[in-house]
Amino acid sequence: MSGSVERIYPESKTGVINWIEQNFHEIDEFICIFQMKDGTTTFVYDTYSYRGALGSLEMSKESLSELARNGEFITKER
Repeated sequence: MSGSVERIYPESKTGVINWIEQNFHEIDEFICIFQMKDGTTTFVYDTYSYRGALGSLEMSKESLSELARNGEFITKER
């Protein structure tokens, strides 16, 4: 399993919709976490296994940590 990290900006909502449309037929599994305006979090997933989902989350966690260590993590402007 390999992966990539993409920061979608400047207009992230349109950007993520465009990314999904461009890659729609290649997406096999997914895990998404959305922070809502009211402060709640919504977790959306479609995976073949619990272990696969945990593996994807760990890969995401390590990728974000590596970006932060290298000073490459770009935050959203308020």
